[in-house]
Amino acid sequence: MEARNHSSRTVGQGQLYVSDRRPVHLIPGASLNPDVHHRRPIDGVGSLKNVLLDEALLRPGHSEAQVEISLPDENGRFQILQIHTNKMQENSFLAPDVNLQELAARTKNYNGAELEGVVRSAVSRALNRQISLDDLTKPVDEESIKVTMKDFLNALQEIVNAFGASTNDLEHCRLNGMVDCGGRHEQIFQRIMLLAKQVMVSNGRQLVTCLLEGPSGSGKTAMAATLGIDSDLPYVQMISAKTMIGLSESSKCARIVKVFEDAYKLPPSIIILDDIERLLEYVAIGPRFSNVISQTLLVLLKQLPPKGNVLVIGTTSKVAFLDSVGICAAFSYTYRVPTLKTEDARRVLHQLNVFSENDIDAAAEALNDMPIKKLYMVVEMAAQGEQGGGAEAIYSGKEKIKISHFYKCLDDIV
Repeated sequence: MEARNHSSRTVGQGQLYVSDRRPVHLIPGASLNPDVHHRRPIDGVGSLKNVLLDEALLRPGHSEAQVEISLPDENGRFQILQIHTNKMQENSFLAPDVNLQELAARTKNYNGAELEGVVRSAVSRALNRQISLDDLTKPVDEESIKVTMKDFLNALQEIVNAFGASTNDLEHCRLNGMVDCGGRHEQIFQRIMLLAKQVMVSNGRQLVTCLLEGPSGSGKTAMAATLGIDSDLPYVQMISAKTMIGLSESSKCARIVKVFEDAYKLPPSIIILDDIERLLEYVAIGPRFSNVISQTLLVLLKQLPPKGNVLVIGTTSKVAFLDSVGICAAFSYTYRVPTLKTEDARRVLHQLNVFSENDIDAAAEALNDMPIKKLYMVVEMAAQGEQGGGAEAIYSGKEKIKISHFYKCLDDIV
């Protein structure tokens, strides 16, 4: 093996390269850049598809070209699915209701390996239907095996792509769904939806940034999550402090940078920075916060993507603090998400249908200037009843919340 200024020894199937600064393990299935799947063969590692390369090997004179293999588009995904289901089609194992074109449309940002995993999972589900748990020795009737469209759709729930929209995380941010909170909330949502449409249709490179600020529990995160779901963009990721518990400052910065870099590769895309003050480890005593993370966000919020368009939505309940450290100025648009006024609360209570018509006005008046999250908390507590366990009857419409008990619960929370 020829390696200038490098020594090496065999380690399993790979090689251990010792560069002028640090050793690097060549591991099958790993890559310095996840988008680089093939480079000019290097002596000793030509049989490996993906290798971890030392930066020294990427300098001029070591490798002539670096080729980036992007994720397949819809037509490419359709062809990949055809390849993996071709044998099933020939042997009549594929049910007539299977629509590969629809599957290709549903699998945005899936790579070839993930599509293969979807097919394998669907086949596994079809085989499981033919296995009798009462008699495991019973032979499988191959003629009756059919992989249906339902098998593929269930497989999509199991095989989650690495570069997709984090739909489950977004849904967890709006467990109570979205309700009509009045004209003020609707106007803000329409404004940020226009920003999402802007990044979808705009040509060239554009970074659109928007900050949602307001009292804690006013629905900022739920609004941002709904935008991410309704926009139907292929890449929507949320960055929140709860996913970084226990990480060091450098690790948090690295994770934030990675999300932005992934968004640059898959435009148009949306990034949600939830509770920015928590990301910055803000503490009012002092005040104290992480300047390293703050500087990282400032750089990313002002840096144009190398290609395509990216929308960044931030949420905060400490807008004065963010303004003092200069982060507010990094956002192009700022909208204040307000608390509920009496008319807004009345509209929400009508949709929940947990009070009698005679009590809705009184309950709405008591909920004036309350965040939507706290409203749900009060209603949920009151729905349990004085003895507890009454929520099922309330939400099924068989009974209504007693206004006197509601007032008691409201006093406890406020």
